Amino acid sequence: MHKAESILIELENTNLKDRQQLLNFKEIFIEELYEIKGDNVVDFTKIWEWFKPNKEWENIIGLSGKELGTMIFFRVEKWKRNHDFIPGSKVSLNNEFGVVINNSHNDELYGLICWDTKKESDTEDWRGLFDSFLQAGGKVIKQDYEFKFINSDGSRKKSNS
Repeated sequence: MHKAESILIELENTNLKDRQQLLNFKEIFIEELYEIKGDNVVDFTKIWEWFKPNKEWENIIGLSGKELGTMIFFRVEKWKRNHDFIPGSKVSLNNEFGVVINNSHNDELYGLICWDTKKESDTEDWRGLFDSFLQAGGKVIKQDYEFKFINSDGSRKKSNS
């Protein structure tokens, strides 16, 4: 992330199309970076959002910074998947497997899990309870796990009958 900081500092003196956008992003990025360094409980949510494909980093830096942005995104996403519910994360608890569905609550708390069962609708609400989920034995599983009854977004698979 310090390499990203260096790129932003280098670019601030170039003649970019949207220099003000770069300066604004640089300021909040550096502020967030130093907040993370000082936190006892680190939260990479803002960094994760900024470095998603086609988001702030990529829109401001363009192709020249895409490889670095992708690398940062995947590292932060790996951390985040093991510290918070993320829509699309595949999880298990008590020998059941499921997926965190993209259904937030007021302040964007994720954790509504759609379980891979024969039931037409089998969801469980763990929003805001990631630590409790882990303490109960829950875990994030490999993201290439194949479900029997649901798709990776939590929708029901069509039956072949």
